[in-house]
Amino acid sequence: MKRINILSLSLITGAILSISACSMTPPKHMMDVQAGENITLNEPLTIRAGSARVYIQNGQITGGSFNQYEPHCRLEIQQLREENSTIQPDIFSIERVQIGEELVAQRKLPQILAQIGFDTNSLNQTAHAEDSDQDSTRVETFDYVHFYINSKKQNNLLRFTCAGALGNGGSFDPPKTHTPQREDINEILGKVASIN
Repeated sequence: MKRINILSLSLITGAILSISACSMTPPKHMMDVQAGENITLNEPLTIRAGSARVYIQNGQITGGSFNQYEPHCRLEIQQLREENSTIQPDIFSIERVQIGEELVAQRKLPQILAQIGFDTNSLNQTAHAEDSDQDSTRVETFDYVHFYINSKKQNNLLRFTCAGALGNGGSFDPPKTHTPQREDINEILGKVASIN
């Protein structure tokens, strides 16, 4: 009896570990860019002193900020520096891929409007069509894909991340809020970089 229980426990533990490992690396039908592929950076990217990332959106390097309501990509470094650092054009190998959802701290529209002197009482009386169709308490998030990258020449790199536009996961969210795939990512990057 003990032998069967130990064997069952081993099989269950193995199955749980396999499921956990699978959730770390998305299958190709969920993410069409996989480990072993490359990201080619065609232009240098400057990361400001005291920052860990630089953003790319609509084929442009936007520096330290981006429009949350449009898809974007960002290159992140491991260690902050007291001076600007530049990531040089290079070919980065993708070692690991991970998809997920990222919460974003933000103020709600009524709070912002109240701060600039707008009377928000009228907002409470107005009903929106989508309020009845979805949970209005759901927090807005970015659906992202992390590419953990490596370079033979540059050693302070952490990851390259691409995310859809800010959305709340409701049925009214447009496709641009979904996790970007290869074609979407290459469109976000324009001539700055590409996945090949």
